[in-house]
Amino acid sequence: MINRFSRVPRRRLIAVVVLAATVTFAWYAAQPIYPACTVFSGAYVPAGASASDRDAAYRQAYEQALADGACGPSHARFRDWTG
Repeated sequence: MINRFSRVPRRRLIAVVVLAATVTFAWYAAQPIYPACTVFSGAYVPAGASASDRDAAYRQAYEQALADGACGPSHARFRDWTG
């Protein structure tokens, strides 16, 4: 009798853990990957610039390199796994 009641919470816990692992894996697989590229003239920001300013400058430099054909476009991580 006791075993019957103890299995239900255990099954629920296992189901929640499996669901959380699946969601985490799917999130990881969908993250964008930026291919390696060499840009000789990059983003120039002042030394005291905030992190958001630096990120915006780096993003702008990447977009410019992408438009110039120096870099490939970003793609989801799972695209590397499937070929």
